[in-house]
Amino acid sequence: MFALNTGASGLNSFGEAMTVVGSNIANVNTVGYKSTRVNFQDLLATQVRGTAQVVGKGVTIASVQGDFSQGSLESSTKITDLALEGDGFFTLRDEIGRTSYSRAGNFELDENGVLIAPSGEMLMVRDIDQTTGEAVGLAKGAKIVGLTSPPRATGDGTDGTGMVISANLNAGATVPDVPFDPTNVQSEMYNFSTTATVYDIRGGEHVMNVVFRKVPDAPPQIDAGTGQPIPGTGGRNRWQWYAVFNAGEFGGTPDQMVAVGGGVLRFADNGRLLESTNGQFVQAAPGQVGPDGQIIPPGPPQLIEVPVGDGAATPQIVVPFFEEPQTIGLNFGQGSNPADPNDTRTGLDGITQFAADSKVLKLEADGFRAGNLESIDIEQDGTISGRFDNGSILPVYELVLTRFANQGGLLRQGDNKFSESINSGRPIVGKANDGGFGGIRPRNLEKSNVDLSTEFVRMIETQRAFQANAKTISTSDEMMADLVNIKR
Repeated sequence: MFALNTGASGLNSFGEAMTVVGSNIANVNTVGYKSTRVNFQDLLATQVRGTAQVVGKGVTIASVQGDFSQGSLESSTKITDLALEGDGFFTLRDEIGRTSYSRAGNFELDENGVLIAPSGEMLMVRDIDQTTGEAVGLAKGAKIVGLTSPPRATGDGTDGTGMVISANLNAGATVPDVPFDPTNVQSEMYNFSTTATVYDIRGGEHVMNVVFRKVPDAPPQIDAGTGQPIPGTGGRNRWQWYAVFNAGEFGGTPDQMVAVGGGVLRFADNGRLLESTNGQFVQAAPGQVGPDGQIIPPGPPQLIEVPVGDGAATPQIVVPFFEEPQTIGLNFGQGSNPADPNDTRTGLDGITQFAADSKVLKLEADGFRAGNLESIDIEQDGTISGRFDNGSILPVYELVLTRFANQGGLLRQGDNKFSESINSGRPIVGKANDGGFGGIRPRNLEKSNVDLSTEFVRMIETQRAFQANAKTISTSDEMMADLVNIKR
C-alpha cells in the first residue's frame, strides 16, 4: 500500500525539518549566523484510472532556504570586531588560495600579526596609495603587526604643506643696532625668534629658527638719472624674516648659526599683514646693486626682497640637507589689500604688527620621521588606519567586500562561511558604503538573525506533523492486518 510509503516520506521529511529547526535554535548565539527554513513539495504517484487525477505519494524537501535578513548589532570593546550593516560579505581566503565569504566579523590576529577569522582564513584587504588615497593592487591578507610609516619631508608650501606661523610682532620694537650677518647670526641681530622642527626626505629632524628683524622706516632711494624713486627701496611697517640653521646640519661649522633664506613682511598702519615676500642674499662689491637697482652697502650679504616664485603658494627657502636641496614653504598668512573693496582677506590669519608683546600664537610644520604602528582604527567605509609612534595617522588598508545577485544560492560550508555556486552568480567585489554595499560598524558584532519564537512555533508544527505521519503508518498497518485476516 502506498499509504505506508507516504507516511514514511512524511517521517523522513519532517525529521529533516526538525534538524533544521534544531540547528537554528542551536545557533541562536552564533555570530553572523543566518537562519534557514525548509520548503516542502508533494510527490505524485500513478494516475487514478478513468480520471485526470493522480494519487499523492507523499512529501519531500524541495529546498532549505536561507534567511539573509540583517541581524541585530551587539557592541564590543575590541577594535577587530566588525559588523556589516547592509548588503555584502567579508571576503576570506585560506592558505591555499580558496575564497569564502562570511558575515561573522569576530576577527583576531594570528601569530604573524594578520587578521584572521576564528577558522583561520585571512581577511582580505587592499593597500591604500598614500598619495592618492585610493585602494590599489590585488586583495591580500591584512598584516597589522609590523606596519611602519615611511618618513615625510616638510613640504614646499603647496596644498597647505610646510610651516604655518601665526604671531604678533611688537609695533613698538626698536631696530637692532647690529647689522644682520646671514653667515654668522647672533641674537642681538634680530628682535624676535621662534623655533620649529622640520624633516628632511629621510625623516631626519632639524631645528629651524625663524627670526624677525624690524626694518627702519625710510623714504625710497632716488634714481640720480631720472629723479624717480627706485622701486623696492624705502618703505614703512616692514620686518625682515630669516630661516636660520646650525651650519653643522649641512656640513658647515658646528654651532655657527647661518641664514639660508629670508624675505620681507609688509604691514598696514593698523597692523594687518599686507604681503609676505621672499628675499635673496647679495654680497657687497664695488658698484653692486640689487635686482631693482638698489645700492648694496659694504659689509655682510644683504637681503634683497624678491617676489614669491611663480607657482609658489607661499614664500620658500631652500635648505641643502643633501646633494639635492630641499624646498620648505613658510605660510605667514594670506595678507590683504585694503585698497581693493572686493578683497575679502583680513590680514589677521597669520603674522600681525600690533602694539603688544611679540608672541607666537600658532606654529606648525608638517613632515615626520619614520614610525612604528601603535594602534589601528577602522572606519565605516572599511578604511583601516594606523596610528604610529611618530604622531602620524595614515590609511593603510581598505576592506574587500563581496556581494552576490542571489545570496540565497550560496553554499554553506560551516564555520560561518559561504562559498560561490552556480545559483548564487558571480561575486561582485567592492567596498563599504559604495555601490550597494553596506557599511562597517567597528567594535560591533552582528548577532544571529534566528527568531526563537518563530522557531518554537515551527518546532511544534513539525512535531505534530511528524506524529500525524506516524499515525498514518500505524493506521495503514492496521488496514493491512485487517486485509490479511479476511482469509481467516
